Amino acid sequence: MAQSREKQIIKVSIIGIVTNLLLAGVKILVGMLSNSIAIISDAVNNIADSSSSIITIVGTKLSQRQPDRKHPFGYGRIEYLTSMVIGVIVLVTGLEMAISSVKGIIHPEKISFSYLTVLILAITMAAKIILGLYTKATGKKVDSGALIASGADALNDAIISAVTIVSALVFLWFDVSIDAWAGALISIFIIKTGAEVLKDTISKLLGEQTDKELADEIYSMIKSNNMVIGAHDMILHNYGPERHIGSVNLEIDHDKTISEVYPILHQLQIQIYQATKTYVVFGLYSIDEHSVSSQKAIQVAKNIQQQTQHCLGFHGINVDDNLKVVFCDLLLDYDCDRMSILHQAEEMFKEAFPGYQPMITIDTPFTEM
Repeated sequence: MAQSREKQIIKVSIIGIVTNLLLAGVKILVGMLSNSIAIISDAVNNIADSSSSIITIVGTKLSQRQPDRKHPFGYGRIEYLTSMVIGVIVLVTGLEMAISSVKGIIHPEKISFSYLTVLILAITMAAKIILGLYTKATGKKVDSGALIASGADALNDAIISAVTIVSALVFLWFDVSIDAWAGALISIFIIKTGAEVLKDTISKLLGEQTDKELADEIYSMIKSNNMVIGAHDMILHNYGPERHIGSVNLEIDHDKTISEVYPILHQLQIQIYQATKTYVVFGLYSIDEHSVSSQKAIQVAKNIQQQTQHCLGFHGINVDDNLKVVFCDLLLDYDCDRMSILHQAEEMFKEAFPGYQPMITIDTPFTEM
């Protein structure tokens, strides 16, 4: 699967390099003949796109390196660094074009457009639309941030070409040059694209909420196992688009022994890894669903949820009558005073279980619900 993904990314990147270099060559020729800042700026942007595709290939190759002593989780995050480099290149290109355009506005130069120029630009625009849609679709299919960024940039290039065409038509119809202004508008599009790519990549590196589709698939596999009463608290760390490591807490009947639980959960770990390339460690809750004490504790937890709008749910209910301890996990959203709710919940459990010590854990929704 990894080899197939790598081949698809490299194939699309090579198509992007060849296409962008051809388009850049055509636009440089047309831009020099017409003395158009907008067209030459567009050509420079195509060259930058080719550089981005080369970086994508290099990043994809490096990300496939096997784990070693220094990097036991592998090199998958190199793909995010690749996307970041592409974002910087796009951003710098946009800033340089903005500077050139401002100079052109202050010191305008004579330009010369023809309908042949417009036709050539229209053809290049169509080519960028096709390339952008193809690259972006493949990027989403193989979960490549670099390809998605390149595809979005290519579609922005089509908008850029449209602006340049409008500039050329205004000159042909009204003998008014707005070329430098068109170049400035183009630079804004490019800067915006670069900033969005950087923002998205930095967000991934900081650590985003686990992809809901992946979380749902893993939860579904776990809950289909007869040994498991409930599954909660999934935490996944991303070490590249196809490498996740994390944990899930499972509710298991308190009468089950370790010798009964271990082989089944170990096999479940293997199944999850084979299906999702995710290595999951299981934490366990000992649950006695039918005891009087547990039913009483569940009712207290329900009351807490009903009285607290920020409480998304509860789990891990366990009452140890020998140690006189009540265990409960509360899942709270991000928009509340957690300590206040914790104290409120503790008081409610103390009232329901005099002489017992409530052990309440406040959980965070690490996955989208």
